[in-house]
Amino acid sequence: GHVEAPVADWATKRRWVAEAFEALERAGYHVGSAYTAVKDPSTTTFVYRDRLWEGADLVGLGVASFGHVNGVHVQNLDTWEAYGASIQAGRLPLSRAYRPSPNERLIREFILQLKRGSVAPAYFEQKYGQRPLDRFAAQLASLQAEGFIAELSPRRIALTREGLMRVDSLLHRFFLPEHTGIRYT
Repeated sequence: GHVEAPVADWATKRRWVAEAFEALERAGYHVGSAYTAVKDPSTTTFVYRDRLWEGADLVGLGVASFGHVNGVHVQNLDTWEAYGASIQAGRLPLSRAYRPSPNERLIREFILQLKRGSVAPAYFEQKYGQRPLDRFAAQLASLQAEGFIAELSPRRIALTREGLMRVDSLLHRFFLPEHTGIRYT
């Protein structure tokens, strides 16, 4: 009565992504994030991703969709029935919302931009008045000691390819203590 399908472990999944990126690079593509590659980064941009990861507004449409509107992080209702009923009643289908502090927005943008493989410290200094090399010194030092950072300078913080392959599992290091271990209810 049960269908069993083996699921690849994380090491296998990372190897597959690394092999895919290597094949794309041999074909002339450039890796743009932990999830994307483009043929010519000077003519092809992922505006949606980049602007969202820099704090731009995005209205989430659809069941369980996330959005970021006017500094508030929101999520829609998570079932078709509840979502549809809310729309039919003329109400926004919001399930929850949270207004992050400036410090939380800095952390959010830093970890999202790190998924591109590198961040420009000057961006955060200009927007938030904080130096990432100081603000995240302990986290960056641990990533560097583990071989996940290729460059750590005032100009650029860049992950190694292995760091990029593991980026989602590394980001919790930057969370505030009150945001670690949070699970949905």
